[in-house]
Amino acid sequence: MGKGIFIIGTDTDVGKTFVTAGLIYKLKENGYNTIAFKPIQSGGILSADKKTLIPPDIKYIKEICDIEDEYSNMNTYCLKEEVSPHLAARIEDRNISKEKIINHYKSLLDNYDYVIVEGAGGIVVPLINNDYFIYDLIKDLNLDVLIVAKAGVGTINHTTLTAEFLKQKNIKSKGIVINQYNDKFYEKDNIKVISKLTKLDIVHKIKNIENPTVENIKSEYRDLDLEKILNLFN
Repeated sequence: MGKGIFIIGTDTDVGKTFVTAGLIYKLKENGYNTIAFKPIQSGGILSADKKTLIPPDIKYIKEICDIEDEYSNMNTYCLKEEVSPHLAARIEDRNISKEKIINHYKSLLDNYDYVIVEGAGGIVVPLINNDYFIYDLIKDLNLDVLIVAKAGVGTINHTTLTAEFLKQKNIKSKGIVINQYNDKFYEKDNIKVISKLTKLDIVHKIKNIENPTVENIKSEYRDLDLEKILNLFN
């Protein structure tokens, strides 16, 4: 039986997919059988034959981590509209089943050492109507979370509110990854304040890559601390 962790962002576009890929890359590099799981992806892109939708987050992870698994093994629902999952499902007349997502996750646990589950947006994103949210899914999957936050202005507020909300919902946070770090003086202060307010471990600071290539992305991933990653699952 494998173990899982849920990757949650303080907002949209903070780098959840980038961090998810990094964890998977580092674990696979060290011989661990690891997979990404994106329960619901909105903003799907058409395949080359224009017959199916491809989840772009999983596409990036597959390519950067050399994963050969089918998209369907790593994603339960892929929706076309790039809006909140509950709204995309309503627009496209799709029914989202939490039971299907939970069973999908359990099947991955049976076949992999580690399953990295990536959310959609922040912690209070609705998945099914206005009745079932990201935090509900985390609790149903019985997972701890890793918070991904930006380094820059505004991150103290976003990160602290996210951490406090998780506490209110009795969801355990295992730490914070700071993304898009530029080694600026105010970013260093942001991190100190976040660490003091949340009392959470800063697992890693990922440098901002201005001109990303496959090689410099992988180089950044190699700098991740394997021991800290493994501790996320304990």
